[in-house]
Amino acid sequence: MFIPNPASLTLYSHGAPGTRGTVTSIPTADGMRTFLLGPGGGLVYVRWDHDFSICGVSAYDLKLEPDD
Repeated sequence: MFIPNPASLTLYSHGAPGTRGTVTSIPTADGMRTFLLGPGGGLVYVRWDHDFSICGVSAYDLKLEPDD
């Protein structure tokens, strides 16, 4: 679930707080990856339920929930 802090909210255009998605993998030069290392914890790739787009999001702006 997307739970951004106010500063992060200005950076993302894919959804409002509470938007749900699933961690997914994307192809990269070194294989399939679910995350990109970087400053501030890096990015986790998420496929959003509302439009099925994929976006890299800071792990700090995500709340993990169990599968239903």
